[in-house]
Amino acid sequence: MLRVALSIALVVGLLVYVVDAREMMRIVRDFDPFYLALALVAVTADRMLMTYKWTVLLKAQGYRLPLFPGVAIYCASMMWGMALPATVGADAIRAAMTAKRGFSGADVVASIVIERMIGFVLALALGLVSLAVLRSLGVLADDYDFALWLGALALVGAVALLIASMNERFVTWVVGRLPRRVRESKPFGYLAKFTAAYHSLGVARGAIVTFGVLTVIEQLIAIAFPWMIALGLGVPAKLSLMLGVMPVAGLISRLPITVDGWGVYESVFVGLMLLAGISAEAALAMAFSGRVLQIVAFVPWWLAHIATSGMLTPRSVTLHRG
Repeated sequence: MLRVALSIALVVGLLVYVVDAREMMRIVRDFDPFYLALALVAVTADRMLMTYKWTVLLKAQGYRLPLFPGVAIYCASMMWGMALPATVGADAIRAAMTAKRGFSGADVVASIVIERMIGFVLALALGLVSLAVLRSLGVLADDYDFALWLGALALVGAVALLIASMNERFVTWVVGRLPRRVRESKPFGYLAKFTAAYHSLGVARGAIVTFGVLTVIEQLIAIAFPWMIALGLGVPAKLSLMLGVMPVAGLISRLPITVDGWGVYESVFVGLMLLAGISAEAALAMAFSGRVLQIVAFVPWWLAHIATSGMLTPRSVTLHRG
């Protein structure tokens, strides 16, 4: 409830104290239909590519998840996840729905964990690029150079953690240092299954490299998406500015302090756009339009999943422990 309250407070604060809501609505009403359709195509392509690269990991584990059912599962979990406090909620639902197809729960969870870890490392790297872009555009002063150094240290740490987690000998050494009663406990047995699945996927180098390349492409589409929205709304925001703003706003919005990043993402996005000379009304119109277009793109896939599975709520899904 605290996260919901904070989301509402941040959004209301933006609408009441930062922008002229009537001017923002005027900007939204003038959305060019061509760019509206183009943005919908972009966000749909983004979700399809995100699903496909996940199926690459599943294929490396010996599973075949067709693209369209996979997109339906991905979008349905995102829709349900919007009502949950953090992105892990949507991931748990996605794992459960995939396990219902007969996949091993441990294998599915391992694929999602690796998906998130690699995605985070690459997003962090892109975040460093975006900070450099914002510095070169004059949006951020040299006072913010410390953020580049902190980001670089965080990236090194994240890469080291990812490599260590995929090193079976290192993990075995760590586990061997745990008390015997912990290693023989039932919860640790489930963890051992997950660890085995995780390492079996970690050694699939070809799949990991393919996934990484596709993740970079997917993140570039995610940057082009708000630029298309800007073109449709008549906002003078260049693609280079979106390259600087989006990765930073996306990274900060991942902090699990609001529901699906609501309020946090919009606040950071509006703040950075203001520094770039874009009005708060235009920036918030872009942020809200992006949110709405994502939901519009997800709904057909969500309905398709309901129609084919008969599962209206995530409560009807149980996670297999295979």
